[in-house]
Amino acid sequence: MAKVMIFDHELMDVIAMEKMLVEAGYEVVTLTGPYGVLAKFDFEKPDILLFNLDMPNFDTDVLLDTVIHAPQTRNMAVIALATGDVQAVEEYCKSQNVHGFFMKDQGLDSLVAYLANFIKP
Repeated sequence: MAKVMIFDHELMDVIAMEKMLVEAGYEVVTLTGPYGVLAKFDFEKPDILLFNLDMPNFDTDVLLDTVIHAPQTRNMAVIALATGDVQAVEEYCKSQNVHGFFMKDQGLDSLVAYLANFIKP
């Protein structure tokens, strides 16, 4: 099954998402702070990145530019985790070439089904 990296500072959400994904058969790695994120990509080589758009003390645009254009992460699905204004999140994701977004404030129950859209057979 695919490996998912969760990059989110909201620990309770990370715990809930990790539990759900592991139960669904995914291999899961987590990162709750920005330090060492690029090294973690190189080491873990995830198939899917779930990242919180609102990570404190972190430049999301730089991360996206790096992971979307780097050869070693070119095939990784990049999914934004967000809360708030769906239209604004969608516009941002399109402008940054993010593969998709998941609105956490609408409940995490459909996360596993949503990620199935990004798994290559």
